[in-house]
Amino acid sequence: MTSLLEVEDLSAGYGQTTVLRGISFTVEPGEVACVMGRNGAGKTTLLRALMGVLPKTGVVRLSGTDISHRPGHRINAAGMVWVPQEASVFPGLTVRDHLIIALQRRREEEDGIAAAGELFPVLGERLRQEAQTLSGGERKMLALAQALIAKPKVVLMDEPTEGVAPVMVEQLIPAIGAATKQSSVVLVEQNIDTALALGGNAYVLEQGSIVVSGTVRDLHDRGVLAQRLAL
Repeated sequence: MTSLLEVEDLSAGYGQTTVLRGISFTVEPGEVACVMGRNGAGKTTLLRALMGVLPKTGVVRLSGTDISHRPGHRINAAGMVWVPQEASVFPGLTVRDHLIIALQRRREEEDGIAAAGELFPVLGERLRQEAQTLSGGERKMLALAQALIAKPKVVLMDEPTEGVAPVMVEQLIPAIGAATKQSSVVLVEQNIDTALALGGNAYVLEQGSIVVSGTVRDLHDRGVLAQRLAL
């Protein structure tokens, strides 16, 4: 049976510098796949390569279709979206404006805005507020809501809980878990507790290669994550 996302022998980098070497993994429908590793291991580079931002070699398939050489906007249209670590907003636009932009089709506006409010009630309360006045954690909520209400096949998330207050993390983690009802998630994460809360498989990167993989729970229980992620 074909996996939802298939990555085979992917290598990528910047200019003459190769960062990723021979990355291979699969993601099934409704799965959270955690990409873990220390700073500089290549985690963000992997997401950039998957989204067509960086040139790469190897094969990337989405629902069995080869998207390896498509540009980012076509990969997005095929059903894979990226939520970067830095949640940027458009000055002067409200929370509601940002959600409408994400939906693209106006007939879905009200349903999409309502769904965002269900995921993050604070956004539902601030629809008319300019997005640039939101806190860092609220901006991450908005970025995540923008990705999820479009109902993609796969969501790539780059450390969504990094630098976020604990009270905000308590809202982000359930929303990411709820996303698996409609989408699969590739989650770049260094926080072991966050990975454990979401479960799924973990792929640990070191120097641009996957050095160990398995379920998050098993790798944690065997002390592998603590050892590999220790600073």
